[in-house]
Amino acid sequence: MRSVLITGASSGFGMGAAVELARRGWTVYAGLRDTSKRRALDAALAAAHVPAERVRVVSLDVTDRASVDAAVKTVLTETSGKVDAVLHNAGYTTAGFFEDLPDHEVRRLVETNFFGVLTLTRALLPSMRSRGRGRIAVMSSNAANVPHPMFSVYAATKWALEGWCEALTAEVRPFGVDVVILQPGAHRTEFATNAVPVCPDDSPYRPLFDVAAPRMAWIGRHQREPERAVRSIVHALETRRPRFRVRLGTDDKIAAAVKNLTPYRARERAVRWITGFDQA
Repeated sequence: MRSVLITGASSGFGMGAAVELARRGWTVYAGLRDTSKRRALDAALAAAHVPAERVRVVSLDVTDRASVDAAVKTVLTETSGKVDAVLHNAGYTTAGFFEDLPDHEVRRLVETNFFGVLTLTRALLPSMRSRGRGRIAVMSSNAANVPHPMFSVYAATKWALEGWCEALTAEVRPFGVDVVILQPGAHRTEFATNAVPVCPDDSPYRPLFDVAAPRMAWIGRHQREPERAVRSIVHALETRRPRFRVRLGTDDKIAAAVKNLTPYRARERAVRWITGFDQA
């Protein structure tokens, strides 16, 4: 029986993948920073008629080294050191102009989205390497393809993750360990609704924010349903020879193609037009 540790499994892609993998017979370790939020996961399992014993909820805060070590110890002990995969799904974003973001918020975002992935991977790699097999799946973003004003720090974490993954895969593939980048576009999950806007009333960027906010809300209403993305995520974990970068959603595929075919300035102008920045 295969086993997987999933971070951020209380909602969105993490919860969807946990339910689907458990339905397919995997033993799932669902990492939750706040285990009191497990009710949504339990409800999703019940709705899918998946036996609850296939999913083991573990307390896991990726920004806390002690929490990471304790969770990994639990998983490796219960699997006899044979965890097959990790899905790095935990992450969040703020919606604000860089100059308005306080330093502590910037650092917390980077700690969660980037360093948390590195810390957990380092803790799991010895067991995967010694077995000669394992899969490290990392959730990236379409922000690696499209200039995302008001999400600059979030985009930085995803660019950093993709660069790290490109180098890491060369290091660990000789030991039978695969690295997979999962790159979603816009999907209807709690991720977007949990993004708290940061724009003080006296911010010099306030006119830009006031113009862009309704336009971005309109885009948000046309997001893709997450179920198809979950199927692709599960396939990336189960297939024998996974693609290195899996694009989840038509918008992500189009944005990646446009990035490869057009200069940055053209993409930036398009984003300014979409957000209304040119009219502010």
